[in-house]
Amino acid sequence: MILQFVLSVFLCFCLLVSLLVFYLKHKSKMPYYRLSQNDCTVLLEKAVNGLLLEYDWNVFIGMTIRDDEQFEQLREVCLMIDEEHKRGAQLIDGKLYVRFSKAGLKQLSDLLDEWRHKVHYAA
Repeated sequence: MILQFVLSVFLCFCLLVSLLVFYLKHKSKMPYYRLSQNDCTVLLEKAVNGLLLEYDWNVFIGMTIRDDEQFEQLREVCLMIDEEHKRGAQLIDGKLYVRFSKAGLKQLSDLLDEWRHKVHYAA
């Protein structure tokens, strides 16, 4: 009888520890990525100059931005540019850089000009 009680307490303890570990493990995996106007202009500058890493581009266009409608609109325009004008990636020094057509570079340049001149925008 005492053995059953000790075994029950031990199993409950193991269950609670397992639940705690599961909760902490999954809670820590929630990504948190906040953009600023400067982040957007740097990303667009790199894209126009051919220095944008494919990973950075895919992270930007692949996430939904729920807390700022202007950033989300920019992301959606960039996603359309990606679908219509991306010409693959170029490997330089072991890193993949995104390449765009001339029309895509023109659209990105226009976006860069627009975002550089936004006034009184607080992210």
